[in-house]
Amino acid sequence: MKKTNRFAPKNRSSSPKSDSRPSRPGFKSGGDSRPPRGGSDSRPARSGDSRPTRGGERGDFRGAARPSFSGQQRGDRNASQGGKEFAYEKFPRHWRIVVGTHAIREVLSVRPKAIEQVWFQQGFESNKDLKELHKDVLGRGLKPELKPEGLLEKLAKSHQGALMLVSQNPEVEWERVYRKPSSRVMVLDGIEDPHNLGAIVRTSWLMSVDGILIPEDRAVGLSSTVHKVACGGVEHVPVESVVNFSKPIEELKKQGYWVFGLSHLGKRQLFDLDIPEKVVWCVGSEDKGLRSTTERLCDELVQIPQISAAASYNASVAAAIALTETHRQQAAKKV
Repeated sequence: MKKTNRFAPKNRSSSPKSDSRPSRPGFKSGGDSRPPRGGSDSRPARSGDSRPTRGGERGDFRGAARPSFSGQQRGDRNASQGGKEFAYEKFPRHWRIVVGTHAIREVLSVRPKAIEQVWFQQGFESNKDLKELHKDVLGRGLKPELKPEGLLEKLAKSHQGALMLVSQNPEVEWERVYRKPSSRVMVLDGIEDPHNLGAIVRTSWLMSVDGILIPEDRAVGLSSTVHKVACGGVEHVPVESVVNFSKPIEELKKQGYWVFGLSHLGKRQLFDLDIPEKVVWCVGSEDKGLRSTTERLCDELVQIPQISAAASYNASVAAAIALTETHRQQAAKKV
């Protein structure tokens, strides 16, 4: 992921009064009566948040607990894992750790020139899928390395016997995105579970999302587990971290986007909303939902209907429901 502040086109008007968005989207039914609580794990504003800052997940050397490696080799430090000795490896911090056979194959297909190293655990030959993957890697002119299982385990616990180090991160081409007549962007406000982020990236790939924004702190990044769960989606949907959402969201509004937050506080239901062609969906964290600062950036808070108010939707499920309804409505308009 690349931190970026490049959200505004160079030649755009600086006047805050100009609004090129279409008229406010209507709703299929009126009234302010609120149905049972729904939304995306939404809760009131955060308070006393004691969660740690983002640093990856346990078992991922790219997280906060990873040894600090600089540009040069730091000698041969050995560590024991499962009775085997292996040397710690070093690599630049911006490299991505990709695991999962589907994710690795997608990197081979989409950005082979960004592949720096490919590792297979010793004894991979006994696995048919790994043998085929190894053959494909060789067919690309790459030279895979054999590593002890303990080393792969240290970098990514769910490695499945293969691991890839990739030096390039997909980036949102904002100028191109702004020119599209129909576009979808996701804003994920503090997703900490890598399985949730991975699932959202995978769904976003299938639903033609142009980009995902996440906060720089207190959120999971593109860890090895995210790559595995996304099954190659990371190579197609750029994920960018920002210091705060204010600037990019305001710029998206100027470019004609409507911004909707999934929240149980919404007065309208998702299925009553006439979703515009250019839309931003904001999804809150697993435990506390959208922060109040993010809610205020939204044009509308929208809730997903549910039978019981005793629980809330998983963040990735809520995102999938919103994106599927967006696709359904926009596809129907083209018929």
